[in-house]
Amino acid sequence: LEPAIKQMHMAYVKNCKFTSPSTLPNINFMRRSLVEVLGLDHQLSYYQAFIHIRQLAIQLRNAIVNKKKDAILAVYNWQFIHSLELWGGLLGHAAGSEVLQPLIYPLVQVVLGTLRLVPTAKYFPLRFHCASILTQLSTATNTFIPVLPIYLDVLDTYNFGKKAKRLSMRPMDFSTILKLSQSQLGESAFKDSTIDEIFSGLTIYLASNSHRIGFPELVTPLIFQLKAFLGKCKQGNYCKKIKQILDKVIANQKFIETRRKSVNFGVGDKQAIQIWEAQVERDGSPLLAFYRSWKKVAETTRLKKLTNQAKMDDYAHIPNLKKNNKKIRMKMEQEKEVTGFLSNSDEDDDDIDDEERFKLKEERGKRKHKDSESDNEDESEEEEDEEEEKKSSRVGVANGAVVDDDDDDDDGEEDEVEDLKLEDMESESDLEMEDNFEGGDDSGGGDSDSD
Repeated sequence: LEPAIKQMHMAYVKNCKFTSPSTLPNINFMRRSLVEVLGLDHQLSYYQAFIHIRQLAIQLRNAIVNKKKDAILAVYNWQFIHSLELWGGLLGHAAGSEVLQPLIYPLVQVVLGTLRLVPTAKYFPLRFHCASILTQLSTATNTFIPVLPIYLDVLDTYNFGKKAKRLSMRPMDFSTILKLSQSQLGESAFKDSTIDEIFSGLTIYLASNSHRIGFPELVTPLIFQLKAFLGKCKQGNYCKKIKQILDKVIANQKFIETRRKSVNFGVGDKQAIQIWEAQVERDGSPLLAFYRSWKKVAETTRLKKLTNQAKMDDYAHIPNLKKNNKKIRMKMEQEKEVTGFLSNSDEDDDDIDDEERFKLKEERGKRKHKDSESDNEDESEEEEDEEEEKKSSRVGVANGAVVDDDDDDDDGEEDEVEDLKLEDMESESDLEMEDNFEGGDDSGGGDSDSD
């Protein structure tokens, strides 16, 4: 089992170096599989977890002491964060194990030190990842971990009332982001996503502690800080979400105070407290009911986002740019003009004689141009001669003449006689008949005179 665990852990660390929406499901699957295999033997799991958590703590200590870029990047990367998620998931999976329970405290200290290493706005996504690890660990192991200060510190340190430098249509997804660029910090989507993460993180953590007998004392600092935020923030959509959490927290606080007034056991009676908290959780609380309704909506939204991921990958929503046909035509002409040993511009070299082949390309083009011009002139002259011949033939036919070619005598060819038309024959017969009638008239006149 130990060699298999080592190989699985090495494969997990190698594959989680780069995280994207497409690789995140595979990474989560590998982590869950490794947690299940580690849960088969708690003694072996303790040994492996202790070694790797200690190694993570050493890297964090070097980054805190040196404060160099390379040391910080050794901590602020996906392999480090996914390793924290792995061991946090293992401790949550084996929550009832007395063997693994001592590792909860060192792991929590490493996570808290990681999110406090560089407390700037560009690492807000990394903070939210660490806060999520602590929330899941606290809920699974039934251990109190101070997660509320992490979210409240973000509300206090960043000015959400400042106007965004650039508007953005789509929100940011912090699930695959650890660090933000300077341009992203100026977008409106950054503030929207940050408020959404704070809203969801506070809701999940408070809902998991809503049945605790000490809930009123837990949320007292939270109520004061949320009211202070609402007093200085003038953004309506941000204030609406924070006000919604505040109202549910106050309602749940009053509910727990009312329920615990009738208890007859002391603070040191752990068994009685556990029974009371289990009864309150079974009956339900205002904050827990709100969390369940919110979770349904959030799960539906997440599933819609996953189903639309394939549509988002094809970039169909991005408008297509029109092609510049003029530039494409010019580029094609330039490619045709490219010369060289392997170029296709000399396709007609087989038709060129040897003397022309060894001349420059420009001179060949000139000669070709002259030849084409002379050919065009010869063709035009031939067309003009043909038109003149047609005109002369038409005139000869109209006069009843026969047109002979000039070259017939030289070539010794037979003369060509054109066929007479019917109109010409009719005209000639009419003339002959008129001559005959005129001749008859003249003869008759002579006889009468003689008579």
